[in-house]
Amino acid sequence: MSATSRKAGSGLPEEWQDLPKEGVFATPLVQTADTCWGRVRFEGTRVPIATLFDYLAAGKPLDDFLEGIPTVRREQAVAALRLASRVLAGQRG
Repeated sequence: MSATSRKAGSGLPEEWQDLPKEGVFATPLVQTADTCWGRVRFEGTRVPIATLFDYLAAGKPLDDFLEGIPTVRREQAVAALRLASRVLAGQRG
């Protein structure tokens, strides 16, 4: 399980709780202990976010990821990338 702290029952790491849930964040990521070994994944799927980062790190374009993993919608992938960018930059909105 991730070292990231979570509020009880929220399904999201505590650091994400105050991020807006509309617009780009309308399709959030989820993390639950009983699914995918507690890894952060795309909501409504069993696809860990790490899979997206692995595709991109291998030099593959986003379209290849979306074609190879059709259960993830483009909006979800873009939202995840924007969320990761904001969280890593220490931004909250």
